Amino acid sequence: MAGAWTYPEGKGQLILATLLAGARNAYGPEGRLVSTPPYRKLETRAWIEHGLTDWLTLIAEGSAMNFRAAPTPYDPLDLLIAEAKAGAPFYVPPPAAIKYQGLGLGAAGARVRLLDTGDYVFSAQTSLRTASQEARSFLDMRERMQVDARMLLGRKFDLFGFGGFLDAQLGYRSGGQNGNEMRLDLTAGLRPFDSVLLMGQSFSAIAPRGVRTNSITEQKFQLSVVYEATPSISVQIGAVKALGGVNAPAEQGVISAIWWRY
Repeated sequence: MAGAWTYPEGKGQLILATLLAGARNAYGPEGRLVSTPPYRKLETRAWIEHGLTDWLTLIAEGSAMNFRAAPTPYDPLDLLIAEAKAGAPFYVPPPAAIKYQGLGLGAAGARVRLLDTGDYVFSAQTSLRTASQEARSFLDMRERMQVDARMLLGRKFDLFGFGGFLDAQLGYRSGGQNGNEMRLDLTAGLRPFDSVLLMGQSFSAIAPRGVRTNSITEQKFQLSVVYEATPSISVQIGAVKALGGVNAPAEQGVISAIWWRY
């Protein structure tokens, strides 16, 4: 279930995930690592999928975050010159730390199953994404409203007697920080045991017109293990790392989640 697959009518899944991440460097305008003020963030996301019919699944997402970043160094010379011209007392305030605590992303949409051959499934999905003006500074959102539309391909397979799946999603997302983006999300899963799922995931943002030197503006890789504690409850733990990008933080962190199927 999930990914390119749709849920049976009346069935679905809720995932509550927490990401603890940070960065001390960033990928600059040319895609090279540069030193930046460090930051840490704690982000909690809720993702729900519900089968309205066997071929139509409704999706929704919401998040909240706590973001803390060290002050950005600045040159006080311009401030001192302005104060001298105005005849004001000389005063240089210390750099202020960057803080944000509140709601993050909100999104809603649907996935439609177009073709199911047994081992392969082909679907289309679209959603609307929004966030407050303050929250957008900490998300890949330049505009108040984003459109995310994508095609999804899923395949089930057996490897040495173990069940597995592949999921590929190619999409378009409007209004990212580097302009309109193509999105490429890849997931591979394998079950070495009935109650254990190993997953490797790649998330790429491609903005061919938003930057000059490198069209891949963000690329992250995530490895995780999902343990099925009961037929309806699973727990997940994993690690995520940014492998490259342009004007993007070299973020790394750990993720944990609880999955509830109904």
